[in-house]
Amino acid sequence: MAKEDKSVWLIFFEGIKIYALNIHKFLLYMVFPVLGQLIGLVMIFGLTYWYTQNYQNLAVKYTPLNDFSTMLTVVVITVIPGLLIFMRAFWDYLVAYGSINSMTEGYLNTGRVYDFRAHNEVVTNRTFSYIILWLLFGIFTLLAIIPVFWIIGAVFFIYFILIFQVFTFEQGLSPVGYFKRSMSLIKGKFARTFLLMILLGIFTYYFLPAGLSVIFDYLNLTGFLAKGFESWAFTLPLEPLERFNITPALIGSELVKELVFVIVVGFTLPVRSICWTLWYRNLSDNNSNEIIEKKRKSSKKASAKTFKIEKRGIDPEIIRRARLEDDEY
Repeated sequence: MAKEDKSVWLIFFEGIKIYALNIHKFLLYMVFPVLGQLIGLVMIFGLTYWYTQNYQNLAVKYTPLNDFSTMLTVVVITVIPGLLIFMRAFWDYLVAYGSINSMTEGYLNTGRVYDFRAHNEVVTNRTFSYIILWLLFGIFTLLAIIPVFWIIGAVFFIYFILIFQVFTFEQGLSPVGYFKRSMSLIKGKFARTFLLMILLGIFTYYFLPAGLSVIFDYLNLTGFLAKGFESWAFTLPLEPLERFNITPALIGSELVKELVFVIVVGFTLPVRSICWTLWYRNLSDNNSNEIIEKKRKSSKKASAKTFKIEKRGIDPEIIRRARLEDDEY
């Protein structure tokens, strides 16, 4: 029996519902991938800034620092801890693109979000293929930001938007095959896919950041953080940019806006992944039904044949763990 084709609006609100019902788990899961990147960057630039500001005093107190190679070595040493934290958090964020798809499938099968480690393994067990997929996506993104390719890049971006869902649920494909499969699923559903992308974009890239900005203003966090960024901006050579009204105060306020934006977009990654997983399931189910119908019509003996479509599914071990009393986060 063919499954009903769900509307974009139903997918959108169902995704928000799943996220809202399990928001404490998703927020906890995204803490390190999001805040770890911010902490890493603060450590990299903060320690470097502190060292450069205090270099002369340190050089007087510790004479070996007068040597250039020693100074360079100290700079590298101060950067490494923050860089390691940033890289690990960034990798975990990339892994989340695939693992949350598996979590969504697990929720739809069991009604629970559970065992994040097992869902991460859906990605980490195929690390090489996943890295190649991201490299290909990165190359495509770099080409798409070239002005002459903007329109073409935007069109193909929509066609390729399900590559991470395809990676998660379909075995035996090459990295290029993930792009082809995504394109085949969205073919004929371009406008609806575009609508879903717009809804998610407005909700997670505009509406929610604006809401958090209001909270920051109410708690006086905006002004406090802006002053900190402004103090740092005073050390920058901004004289050539003053004619464009670029001042330390402007940089401070804009960095606070960017910080709010990054936090909201990072912590709402599950919303987008959930919705795209639901959309993938909807398109994949309908695609399978279309294949079956075509095969039946093209065969004279269709009534005597059984057509097998490879089902998507998550590891049975994950479902078994879902029935345990204690969750693993």
